[in-house]
Amino acid sequence: MVNVFLCLILVGLCTPGIWLISKYAASDLFVEKDNTLTKRALFIVVAAQNLFIVALCTFAGTYFGPKVGLKDHFLTGLSHGNVIWSDLFHQLWIGTIAGIVCALIWIVSYYGFIRSRMDRESVFITEQLRLELGLATRITSGGITEEIMFRWGLLTFVMWLISLLTPSRSASFWIAIVMTGVLFGIAHLPGVIKKGCKATPMLIGSAVLGNLWVSLFCGFLLWQYGLIAAIVVHILFHVIWYPWDRATFKKLSAER
Repeated sequence: MVNVFLCLILVGLCTPGIWLISKYAASDLFVEKDNTLTKRALFIVVAAQNLFIVALCTFAGTYFGPKVGLKDHFLTGLSHGNVIWSDLFHQLWIGTIAGIVCALIWIVSYYGFIRSRMDRESVFITEQLRLELGLATRITSGGITEEIMFRWGLLTFVMWLISLLTPSRSASFWIAIVMTGVLFGIAHLPGVIKKGCKATPMLIGSAVLGNLWVSLFCGFLLWQYGLIAAIVVHILFHVIWYPWDRATFKKLSAER
């Protein structure tokens, strides 16, 4: 039986992210040549679509999670009116440490190797798009909503499917995390290519590897500790990266 209250809590956590990313998407769609809808109508359509996807993912994660050993003791306890504070503090602590490590290693890799090997126009477009989203959207939509959709929902469902083929829960997890991590990275490509980025091997590789890197951290913490820990990692990834993003883009813009 599905824990309906847990589903409602998760959808509630996603609401700010749905609101902000839908506003951003509606504004983007509004200026397209073939658009015939008002900005408000576009927002309603996009928000309803996102809400449906989130609801589906929360249901999938809540239903299939217990079957493959993926759960969050704090959120489950909260849905039953029994708050386990010690679990929350443990998840926050481990998530903070992992988030700092995840972000710093990626920053060194991106600015030390990847960025200089991407074409200049693609660097400008991708960094501009990230800054246009804003930190609040990156935290709520990226850090919270994406974790609930891709990790709690999609990863859990894929892990369950793979578990039907192998008795090893560890094998099911690692195959699922790589598959969903790669898919997560590929899902980011159409938007930046549409904006003018060149689909070079370095652009594709950076999108896939960057998102896979975050997926490995978040997925492992979801598996071992809970969803809150995964969310903390993803939020800190954006918070720590943001100052570098702003500073380097400002310098790049001045050089154009």
